[in-house]
Amino acid sequence: MILLRLVSLIAGVLVLIAPAILIRVDGMPPDTGRAGAALACVVLASSGFILVGMAGQRLRRSAVLRTLAAVLLGVPVLASAALLWRGSSPAVLWLAGAVIGLSALLYLTLVYRPLRA
Repeated sequence: MILLRLVSLIAGVLVLIAPAILIRVDGMPPDTGRAGAALACVVLASSGFILVGMAGQRLRRSAVLRTLAAVLLGVPVLASAALLWRGSSPAVLWLAGAVIGLSALLYLTLVYRPLRA
């Protein structure tokens, strides 16, 4: 359990760093609206991993916290699915697949609580 929480924290940091590493050499055009939207999406994607890493044990007891974690983990899954659909670079495709896999693993192990009859 602690290993998954540490992996989640590392993923939260890497989600913040990876877009800067994968940007082309010539960069992006200076569009403040697009840059602000991209920054907001990266912060939202990272916040789900950081929340799961920081509040791992409390997720079992709080339904509100589990719901928030599930919604925040949905952001990187949707963004990675869009990258898989539209991406062309092998590095981006591998990164998007890894993010989807890690998000699903964290959701199934730490967030998802089946209903008990």
